Amino acid sequence: MKVAFYSYPSAFQNPGGGEIQLLKTREGLEELGVEVKLFDQWKDKLDDYDVFHVFGSVKDCVGLMQSARGKNVKVALSSIFWSSFTRAIYEGGGIKKKGELFVRHLVKTLCPFFPSGRRKTMQLSDIIFPNSDMEKQQLVKLFGIGEDKIMPVPNGIDPKFLKADSKLFVKKYGLKNFVLAVGRIEPRKNQLNLIRAMKGTGLKLVIVGDPVSDYMGYYEECKKASGEDVVFLDGIDHEDEMLPSAYAACKIFTAPGWFETPGLAALEAAAGEASIAITEFGCTREYFGEEASYFDPSNIEEIRKSVLNAGEISHEVKSRLKERIKNNYLWANVAKKTLEGYETVLRKD
Repeated sequence: MKVAFYSYPSAFQNPGGGEIQLLKTREGLEELGVEVKLFDQWKDKLDDYDVFHVFGSVKDCVGLMQSARGKNVKVALSSIFWSSFTRAIYEGGGIKKKGELFVRHLVKTLCPFFPSGRRKTMQLSDIIFPNSDMEKQQLVKLFGIGEDKIMPVPNGIDPKFLKADSKLFVKKYGLKNFVLAVGRIEPRKNQLNLIRAMKGTGLKLVIVGDPVSDYMGYYEECKKASGEDVVFLDGIDHEDEMLPSAYAACKIFTAPGWFETPGLAALEAAAGEASIAITEFGCTREYFGEEASYFDPSNIEEIRKSVLNAGEISHEVKSRLKERIKNNYLWANVAKKTLEGYETVLRKD
């Protein structure tokens, strides 16, 4: 089987969870004997592939998806999608951007069949892979997509995160048993409310991540709001052994974003047996169940209480979550499920 992977043009300019999902799914499929190519629109031909797999339901991908359908190449889509009024209200940007997000979500809620570039990507797909059942229900409710073409495939982690050791991070930075947040510094990740919530707790907060170029003002605001208990570290490459070491060194991992689907960093940190305090928005409860502490990311007091409560999570509970991740959320499992989806649509010929 030959599969072409594709994403929207700006995808790898500020890489995050979606890009990791793409690359790790590729690795897993190749281990199963599938030939996977990152599609080069300048050189590659769609006719050479059995499946054209798009990551991100973004309108920029519509043209090539239409071409693939025209050439009878099966189209798969990892939707990587979440929408809510909360996101529209609180996510960064001016009044105009907030208004656009609010109106878009309202239109999708009232009229799911209303034409849009995102809905077009889903219509052009033979199979859609959301990261959760909750995301699947969003696609059905907000875009009028039939459940028969939707097959949830969870996100995953590398096995190395199950064997994380704190020594490397502690040796370099001299930090241990702190509160950790990992991710791009931007309004959607909501680091500013986290910084405000941690003031006066006496807990050391370590923020690992690079500021997004479009939001340097937000980064400066975060720095200005920080006291001596907040440490900013540059982003750590996902393949760097320092990343699992950071997870092992922290006591509490928190993901305060306006939504997570479910947040790869939180899964990886939980695999290292960090206590998890995480946003309640997105599909987080589907992954972390009763083994995490949840909060409304707009409520600073609630973030503070949730992080403090996470510090009381028992070793038994953390071990139970780690075992569930080991059994269900490794990239090898993701690849097997993805391959099942490919085989299903190819059999329909």
